[in-house]
Amino acid sequence: MKQFQMQLFNGHPIIDDGENRILIDTGASSTIHTSNSLTFCSESFNCLTNYMGLSISNISDMLGTEITTLLGVDVLSNYKILLDYQNLAIGFSKQEIEINGSLSSISTFMGIPIIEMTIDNQRLKFFLDTGAKLSYLSNTLTNSYKSIGTDEDFYPGVGKFQTECFEIPTVFGEKEFVVKYGNLPTLLQKALMLNGTDGIIGFDFFNNFKVALDLRNNKLKYAK
Repeated sequence: MKQFQMQLFNGHPIIDDGENRILIDTGASSTIHTSNSLTFCSESFNCLTNYMGLSISNISDMLGTEITTLLGVDVLSNYKILLDYQNLAIGFSKQEIEINGSLSSISTFMGIPIIEMTIDNQRLKFFLDTGAKLSYLSNTLTNSYKSIGTDEDFYPGVGKFQTECFEIPTVFGEKEFVVKYGNLPTLLQKALMLNGTDGIIGFDFFNNFKVALDLRNNKLKYAK
């Protein structure tokens, strides 16, 4: 397994690999890089330099820090991935990653992982997105909770936006933890619903669980 020290920049996992500064983004179907070719973990991959009108320069501006690469699931699915936010570590392997924990099956849409969690006794589907500092639910699910204020986020194709935020108890497996949820802009929320998902879970999930993710085989192993 090739291991990296992770930097969490405003909740976003970033690694340095040679000259490349890489945002790990399981919520992105395509990798965006400064050129059409990327060498990662001694392998070469074709990638985009522009996606939905966004270049790496645009993403860096919205992120608030310079990166060379947004690494999406088209590349990430080639590896088993260990995400250990508590120890600021991330690893990539071609072999199974053994951690002491529970196994959960996942589904995918365009390669992006989807997990099921429970809120207010409702079983809901969430995109599992390492690139999301905030998590998201529709306002029909958050309107019974009191706002804790607003936060700013960004999304490709939309740019920066402000959202009301809510702290909501969420259950995955047998563990309950509190997640900071915002509301997506209307068009993005409608797109979520068309995909059959109820929300996006980001930083708060990985900050509560050590995760071994196998996108190709639709498996997630997690330890509390």
